[in-house]
Amino acid sequence: MKSFKYAFRGIADTIRTEHNMRVHLCFAFYVIIAGFVTHISLFEWAAVLICIGAVMALECLNTAVESLCDTVSPEKSDGIRMTKDASAGAVLCAALASAFVGGIIFFNEQKIAAAIDFLKNQTLLSILIILSLIPLCFFVRGRKRERK
Repeated sequence: MKSFKYAFRGIADTIRTEHNMRVHLCFAFYVIIAGFVTHISLFEWAAVLICIGAVMALECLNTAVESLCDTVSPEKSDGIRMTKDASAGAVLCAALASAFVGGIIFFNEQKIAAAIDFLKNQTLLSILIILSLIPLCFFVRGRKRERK
């Protein structure tokens, strides 16, 4: 059970300290809402959740690699730079692939029509979803952290 505690602490630390993780979480939030609004299929849900999980997992790994590199070698180094850049590149690859998967799933005539119907028939809920952008912008922005 302690391993779960440590894992959740690692995820929470990543969310707390990494701006990009908070951005990924906000995108995931709206993609999940879009999934419900457009009634995506079971297989589409599987693809969406795999993409979300992959991006989140790689962001956690990227944070771990960067933290380890900064601890081991606080001074500038080509090897450390390459390691950190490659780690960030892995996240970017997953995020881009996820964006393409999202485009395939959500940007078709049927899903766009479902989204428009939702906007027309669920006006209050649509407004609440749009207004959720305000607190999520503050969440993404986070508070300024002190640099070591």
